[in-house]
Amino acid sequence: MTEPVIDILLAQRFVPEFGGSISWMSEVYRRWPNPVEVITHDYYSHPLDPARPFARPASGDDVSDPNLTMDRRDIFLHDWGLDRPGKLVRYRRMGRAVRERLRRKDKPTVRVHCIHAVPEAVSLIPLRWRFGRRLKIICYAHGEEITACESSRQLRFLMHRAHRAADLMIANSENTRRLLANHIALEKVKVMHPGVDVAAFDQAKANGIAWRDEHGLADAQIVLTVARLEQRKNQLAVLQAVAKLADQHTDLVYVVAGDGSQRAALEAEAARLNIADRVHFTGEVDGRLKVALYGACDVFAMPAIQHGSDIEGFGMVFIEAGACGKPSIAGNIGGQPEAVQDKSTGLVVDGRDADSVAAALDRLLSDDPLRERFGQAARQRAESLDWARQVQRTVELVDML
Repeated sequence: MTEPVIDILLAQRFVPEFGGSISWMSEVYRRWPNPVEVITHDYYSHPLDPARPFARPASGDDVSDPNLTMDRRDIFLHDWGLDRPGKLVRYRRMGRAVRERLRRKDKPTVRVHCIHAVPEAVSLIPLRWRFGRRLKIICYAHGEEITACESSRQLRFLMHRAHRAADLMIANSENTRRLLANHIALEKVKVMHPGVDVAAFDQAKANGIAWRDEHGLADAQIVLTVARLEQRKNQLAVLQAVAKLADQHTDLVYVVAGDGSQRAALEAEAARLNIADRVHFTGEVDGRLKVALYGACDVFAMPAIQHGSDIEGFGMVFIEAGACGKPSIAGNIGGQPEAVQDKSTGLVVDGRDADSVAAALDRLLSDDPLRERFGQAARQRAESLDWARQVQRTVELVDML
């Protein structure tokens, strides 16, 4: 008789929040070949920001995918240390939720897929001691959490303990794998780039034309960034590049999709540069609008930089743009040069140098055949990373444990 297996996704951050790592987990585990039980934070009863609570849907949960069963608990940690009793309580709650599955009478093997090593896998260390090989721990590594843990002796210690307990570490890029070299045995680490649902962007061209017409931009040259408005994403450098090129490219427009802490500063900078009439701030975008914006743009640009310990571990948005046949401008920090292949699917530049960003943008906007060639290569790259393929590759790695 085959032993029962339970797959659990342990992610203190999940839907209804959104972001790169959350999207990665959502796309993988809604396609997982077995049902997945998701242990995550109860955003509805315990809002992270009381001023902006999430309203619980009438259906009971935002996640309606039949493959995912939600178990929401008060487990969110604003920071990951063990220096206060309230933090210990949340670590214990995560561990307790997994222990409940391990204590089932049929004694299943429980495979816990952790969105991060810290804090999620840390909560499982006592269970590894008690349940041994019946508990399999799979961790994902994104890059920025590693550099964050390196900034603190306590977090570095927790990261090392979590890595020791892990059976498999899935890194989003070779750059992230290199960051792990001083913290885990590299034979445990496999690189798996996040993917893209290519079919979801099939209507991008038609929707993009409609969006251009609706906004009176049918003949404009459109540069797009889709990202949180924060310093690491570096919309500032694109604003400065647009200002430098405004006289040369008279129909140039910059669409800034997303919201965040830097919005007011970016709006002020656009006004200071005298290009406010060329910049469209959309605020947060849903999936349908995002597809239309990718379809509308000529060039996608997000030359991300390192800000503090924050880096761009890969950049799923570059692959999404590629799925729409659009070339990208990326930064040379973190995993971006793996998401955008320089002089093939786009251009990789030093995002700290506004002149380099402007030169790359000018090169792509001025050369239609080059832009088309890069866009076609970006589409082929996206097809090679379609989620169906990436999930199958991930399943094969996990099944080997």
